[in-house]
Amino acid sequence: MGERIATLRYRRSLTQEELAERAEISVDVVRKLEQGRRKTARLTTINAIARALDTEPSYLLGQPGTYEIHDGSEDESPSVLALRQAISPVADLLGGEPDPEDPPSIHELQESLRSTEVIRREGRMAEIGVLLPPLIQDARAVVHSSTGSEKAAANSVLALAYQVASVTLTGLGKEDAAFTAMERSMLAVQG
Repeated sequence: MGERIATLRYRRSLTQEELAERAEISVDVVRKLEQGRRKTARLTTINAIARALDTEPSYLLGQPGTYEIHDGSEDESPSVLALRQAISPVADLLGGEPDPEDPPSIHELQESLRSTEVIRREGRMAEIGVLLPPLIQDARAVVHSSTGSEKAAANSVLALAYQVASVTLTGLGKEDAAFTAMERSMLAVQG
């Protein structure tokens, strides 16, 4: 992702500072992404960078051509693995390092869900596989950092994101992961 951001930034004759200002994000995030010190970012951050660079978020994330159903071999495409990891993050068990970005606002989270929904309705499955993992991560972060009605709204977004993940994984023949996503969706609804 960092290489694609840097390439577009150069083509648009922007400095890292100018890109950060246009995207309304920290220049540190831009630097770390471009230098490869960060491999991912919140979906709201990716959307902001994409808008600032006049491109699609899926381009920045490297829309994979590998989101097909496999022949039953043990190898899975990076998109499916990313979706599995978003549904059942190992960091929950091991206690990963804290995310350096603040969680998005509930409005940003809902907007990210809406943009993902449009892509899903259009059947652009590869993009869904790229955009869902950071959306789930963002929604989880907002749920953990919120209280009251904001937490309920974040749980609603999280439940819907898990449902989309479940449908997507079912369509790819990954019923075990789809079942886990649906269980997570039900837990999010219960809040």
